[in-house]
Amino acid sequence: MKLTLLYFNPIIGPEIFFSYPGSISEKISKKMLGFFDLDMSDSFFEVSLIEEDLKLTNLYFEITSCWARGSKEMLMLSVITEKKYKSELFYDALKEYSLKIMAVVNIYKAFYTRGLLKEEDSEIDLKMQELHTLLIECYNHLGNRLKDNIENEKIIKKFKKFEW
Repeated sequence: MKLTLLYFNPIIGPEIFFSYPGSISEKISKKMLGFFDLDMSDSFFEVSLIEEDLKLTNLYFEITSCWARGSKEMLMLSVITEKKYKSELFYDALKEYSLKIMAVVNIYKAFYTRGLLKEEDSEIDLKMQELHTLLIECYNHLGNRLKDNIENEKIIKKFKKFEW
């Protein structure tokens, strides 16, 4: 399982802003960026990558920003898993952490670390660290949900083996 945060950079378009653990292959990255660029009517959606035998579970959301055109930053949290896991398993956690991100005052400043802002702002590094901490916490939360689901499935399978 991997967690990513995609960000719509006003200069270069969609980019993978955060990926944990490790990076995403270029092939999957290009596909993810393409899905983020689509005009979706639903904020929660899944995409199956047949060739890679993977599933992307995605939650699109926006945060208020004093520095963005239109006063909004566009973001998408995505979980990359094997196809066997149900997307619904991740919805609550992705929604919870998107709300936590939205609740951080001035969190939009975290997205201006790559030379997008001409003036220096002492809060940029702090907001970047806060965002990374929340995303790592989200990844761990998702991992625990996945483990709980696997354990529950094992119990159900054992229970079904009993003859009544």
